[in-house]
Amino acid sequence: MARLSRVFIPDLNIKEEEETVVIPDLNVKVEEETVVIPDPNVKVEEETKRKKEEIVQNKVINKTQSPSPRPIRMTQTITDMKGWNLCFATRKILEQSDIAANQCRFLIPKRAVLWELLSEAEKTEAKGKGLEVVVVDPRGRVYEMKLRKWARVTVLNSAGWRKFVEDNGLKAKLDCAQVWTFRSASAKLCFAFDVKRQLSV
Repeated sequence: MARLSRVFIPDLNIKEEEETVVIPDLNVKVEEETVVIPDPNVKVEEETKRKKEEIVQNKVINKTQSPSPRPIRMTQTITDMKGWNLCFATRKILEQSDIAANQCRFLIPKRAVLWELLSEAEKTEAKGKGLEVVVVDPRGRVYEMKLRKWARVTVLNSAGWRKFVEDNGLKAKLDCAQVWTFRSASAKLCFAFDVKRQLSV
């Protein structure tokens, strides 16, 4: 008996899967790329803001950072003068101009706590002939000087400052001056300087 072969006959009722073609809608806008052009004024404003923040930061550091303990002999002299209203004013790395023999003056930083401590009469005198003050060094020695206000700067000057520099062997870029203000028994404005030699420049 002969074998029958199976023949597959496709079902004509089954539709072949059609390929879908997507036609873009011309009414839909393609999203445009945004190009940001830097504004040169913004950079200037940021730089100005940074500088203002640095100034504020310097003032905060100057007012809140604790100074080193005062030398014993300096403190004893302040006590002997019956000093009162002791206030830490500023700290500063000495510049060459601060120790130059031909200038005889110490430039007080603008951020120093000083000007607001003066009376109106003292401010007027400082802007004129100079306000007479007393300065105490780390060893408790006393010097006569004048506080002067020149345009935008405030200085301690006179031959007294030159002798102060010589007696203490001050060096520019190496010595850091810590400065206090106080009033003597007669309410005269006084300064007390402590000088620390830095380990590195």
